[in-house]
Amino acid sequence: MRYFIVTPEQGVMTRSKDVIAMGPDTTVATYASKTDPNVLVADLDPQTAQALTQEGAVLYEDVQFSVLDGIEGVPKGARYWEPEDAAHPMLEVGGLAEVMDQVNAPAAWGRSKGGNVTIAVIDTGVAGGLGEFATARRSSLDIQSAFKGQHWEDPKGHGSMCAAIACGSQSDGGRHDGVAPQATLVAARSNLNATDIFAIYDELIDAKRRGIISGPLVISNSYGLYRCDPEPRLEEDHPYLRNVLLAIDNGITVVFAAGNNHANGLCNHDPTADGPSTIWGVNSHERVISVGTVDRDGANQKLPNPHVNSSRGPGQWSGKLPKPDVVAPTFGEIVWGAGRRVMEWWGTSGACPQVAGLAALLLSLKPDLTPEQIGDLIRSTAKELSGPPNCVGHGVIDCEAAVAALLSA
Repeated sequence: MRYFIVTPEQGVMTRSKDVIAMGPDTTVATYASKTDPNVLVADLDPQTAQALTQEGAVLYEDVQFSVLDGIEGVPKGARYWEPEDAAHPMLEVGGLAEVMDQVNAPAAWGRSKGGNVTIAVIDTGVAGGLGEFATARRSSLDIQSAFKGQHWEDPKGHGSMCAAIACGSQSDGGRHDGVAPQATLVAARSNLNATDIFAIYDELIDAKRRGIISGPLVISNSYGLYRCDPEPRLEEDHPYLRNVLLAIDNGITVVFAAGNNHANGLCNHDPTADGPSTIWGVNSHERVISVGTVDRDGANQKLPNPHVNSSRGPGQWSGKLPKPDVVAPTFGEIVWGAGRRVMEWWGTSGACPQVAGLAALLLSLKPDLTPEQIGDLIRSTAKELSGPPNCVGHGVIDCEAAVAALLSA
């Protein structure tokens, strides 16, 4: 089993860059954190885990997350990772261009398109061959995680969707503009284990500190837990959460999808109700921006409509800032892998990168904005909706209003 190992300050245990030793005869290969000298990651058998605990180490179990697209599965025979899949023809049902109009992104582009800001998308990878991702806007950072050397591949399709929404561009032959079409993109492909995401955050924080990533950085996270109650292994002192908060301490804006846990087949809550709370773990923390989703009419409480699955607040760890913070619309045609597909909704996964893109628009204009200031701007300029705050937060994001508020301050 894979564990986080928090080592004691003193004791029999010693460590080097890649190995933890417990006396002369026992060593364990590890991943050593670049940001916390007392945190390691390793595969441990029960005996070694017990021995480490006896030597004073604190162990935290790994946690497996899932992407939050709300899709039950790719239909048999469909190959959405291939360009323009003939098995799933396009329909005239709207899509990213209409969504961009609804969040007033084009109206903001006269002032900012996200230039000189980097957006990291932690997900299933990015299909590098798509025109939406111009080579000039791809970061050369090759993160040392489970998919080092393979970040610009996306066999599942989901990460390409999120990247296109955040910062895709038509400038080099792409079909879609995302919210921040001039932002630089870091593809951070992950197996979505907490240990792997921890390593990605480690790399991003280290790259920011050393100037490898110059300018502001935003991290988009469209994954979470399909649960109807909190994950007991995710404690508030868990190393994965600590690394997310460390990123924020280093001036990095962090955005999370709220989750798709309300009225789905797992939890089966009343789709018209504003509870119970179903935003779990890091996605609910008051220091991250948590994003729900609505349909083209700004609703997520009506049937028949998959948007009723958008998770409700106030969230497990929301504190003084109940979740979701805001919502964004998701529907229609969208990038999926190296092709495109039509979906009734894109899950809260498709809402999260819209907010990451908006953060990039703001940071492009004022790079010294703190994550807290970004969150305040996005919440205070959102368009109010009729739904209750536990469903729609402060409302649907308004890129033009947020940019105008920043420039008038």
